[in-house]
Amino acid sequence: MVLQLAAVMSPRPVAPEVTLGDRLSFTAFLALTLHAAIILGITFSFEDRQPSTHTMEVTLAQHRADDKLEKADFLAQFNQIGSGTLASAEMITSPTQAGFHDTEISETTLISEVSAPSQPVHENSTLTTSLSEEKTAANPDTPEPNRESTESGQKTPLQQSLEIASLEARLAQQRQVYAKKLLIKRLTSLSTTSSVDAFYLNSWLRKIEKVGDLRYPAEAKRQQLFGSPRLPVMILPDGTLKHAHLLESSGVRVLDDAAIRIAQLASPFGPFPDELEIIRTWPFRKNSSLRSF
Repeated sequence: MVLQLAAVMSPRPVAPEVTLGDRLSFTAFLALTLHAAIILGITFSFEDRQPSTHTMEVTLAQHRADDKLEKADFLAQFNQIGSGTLASAEMITSPTQAGFHDTEISETTLISEVSAPSQPVHENSTLTTSLSEEKTAANPDTPEPNRESTESGQKTPLQQSLEIASLEARLAQQRQVYAKKLLIKRLTSLSTTSSVDAFYLNSWLRKIEKVGDLRYPAEAKRQQLFGSPRLPVMILPDGTLKHAHLLESSGVRVLDDAAIRIAQLASPFGPFPDELEIIRTWPFRKNSSLRSF
């Protein structure tokens, strides 16, 4: 009886009170845990990019050269000394489409981006196109092509093969034939590095001066005219004169004509390989003598 009364009279345990600080601590713990999971769980990695392919400009050389060039503009199957009509180095290109694979430039016809379906034409009529985009008159007897087939953009296998051939032909706005010409070597007072070239130029100068003293214009002697015309003299491989024309006038017509005539009288010169062009100044002095420099 006493035990039962003691159990009834004992106080019940009181639950601990949750304070505001406990709530803030628990909230901060959850926030830190969530942020840590986000930061540590998300990772970044750099994409492994393949290295870019190195491209090289390659062309086909037409004339073999024995000398090795220190600085070349393009890669080719053998060495070749460049020459031509342009100031900058350019590859051989053609404004027309080559009908077949070849190393030479062939005369062909350009194709348009979208070709109309083939229509029967007269046997003697031809269709030509030009880079100036001249319009050709349409044949009134030829029926109008089907618009649906043109607007659909579908191309026949023949058209696709022609477009591929056009890309391989390297189309350009102007035909560059300078790389197909024979090598023309120019000798000036500023560019004579080879001993053979220097010897040839010195012999050429001595002959020009000798002929110039013998054929000095009489009118220039009487009037005591003097001046220095500048002209290029083109010499063929056999030593004969190809042409000589005035590059810079001396201001006196008599001296300009005399310089060209002296070059003609001094021909032929010594033979050499390829073509040779010598650009010099021809001073007609007051003492009625000619000295080239």
